[in-house]
Amino acid sequence: MSLVIQDIQIHSPGSSLHGKTAVGIESGQFVDPAQLTNPQVRDGHGWTLLPGLIDLRVNLREPGLEHKGTIASETCAALAGGVTTVVATPNTDPVIDTPADVRLVLERAQRADTCRVLPTGLITQGGQGQLLAEMMRLMDAGTVALSQGDAPFASTAIALNALKYAASLEIPLILDPTLADLRGGCAHAGQVATGLGLSTNSPLAETLAVRLYLELVEATGCQVHFSRLTTARAVQFLSNAKSRGLPVSCDVSLAHLLFDESALADLNPHFHLTRPLRTRQDCEALRQGIIDGVIDAIVSDHAPHEPGAKLAPFPETEPGMSLVECTLSALYALDREGLPFAHSLRAMTTSPAHILGLDWLGQIELGYTADCVLVDPHGQRRFDHAHWLSEGENSPFFGTTGLGRIHGIWVDGNDRTDRVSNGIRDDLQ
Repeated sequence: MSLVIQDIQIHSPGSSLHGKTAVGIESGQFVDPAQLTNPQVRDGHGWTLLPGLIDLRVNLREPGLEHKGTIASETCAALAGGVTTVVATPNTDPVIDTPADVRLVLERAQRADTCRVLPTGLITQGGQGQLLAEMMRLMDAGTVALSQGDAPFASTAIALNALKYAASLEIPLILDPTLADLRGGCAHAGQVATGLGLSTNSPLAETLAVRLYLELVEATGCQVHFSRLTTARAVQFLSNAKSRGLPVSCDVSLAHLLFDESALADLNPHFHLTRPLRTRQDCEALRQGIIDGVIDAIVSDHAPHEPGAKLAPFPETEPGMSLVECTLSALYALDREGLPFAHSLRAMTTSPAHILGLDWLGQIELGYTADCVLVDPHGQRRFDHAHWLSEGENSPFFGTTGLGRIHGIWVDGNDRTDRVSNGIRDDLQ
């Protein structure tokens, strides 16, 4: 079946269709609407058509942690946030470190039939940072990259061996830059944490790890993506590395663009994160990194939890935010705070598509895969029990309203709006 979406404003910078008012979809691809015979017609009412967002870091929880979320529930939440492609982390229970684990995720994602799920596998067996996993078999099973999840390598020697081996097989790695002996602490080592008596995490845990891994990249030629930068210093290191032509890229989480350490003032457990919120200066540097293109991608770092996980005293709660459902609204919020929407959109469309080597995604362009979102940028959305799709309500957006009401979403040319109709319903009029 062919479809024409008309009376729209296509927002896809760099595309020949940018600024056009209609587009066709046939056989899962964007086509010239003039070429279609008797297509179904969808009126866009003057709203904006965006490329489907690509999120490079989403914790889907399944298998094993279904009390926190499932592939079905969290991919529905992703669609409600305008996300049509998610890269799933491997730190489930059991972890994703064998081909059978990868196939299980792909099978359950296919059964859910929501958004596109791209699994990652662990670099080391069990994610313990010691013995290398069967890296090539994991890639052959369907992973798009390998990572360590939240865990560091046990030693520099093991990290070097992993990068050497991955480089020899042309396997891309996703690394969380943190040193094993400096990790820990629930808050940034600054005045806020000191005043609240919280355990602290030094920014050196990140900056020293970034410098170390960049040396290993230079020595091995391995393609490495640095995930969840939090410091201005790390942005400087990546800028320098890119100017020297090293095969590196990096991302930042929505939380670290939206908030800084001052958010911890009332000890709201939603702000307890694996990578702590840093200073206002760090936050501003991260935003500027997106604008300058030093930081390639924005991730939700979606980490849903059951209610009990956030009911202990702040340091004892489980870290993480449920955020993927709010992604598009968060980008509009950042636009109002000085990070232009065009830059954040690039960081969740064309740039992550390029990092993954999937350049047929991320744009509304003739011949590209038809992933797109029809949105009223000025329409309001409510994030509450009646509209929430994720199993995890551990989000600072919960109980608030945001901009960006979604009226339609397509994945591979298939209309998926009905999957999220409850989540994007507008009861504010």
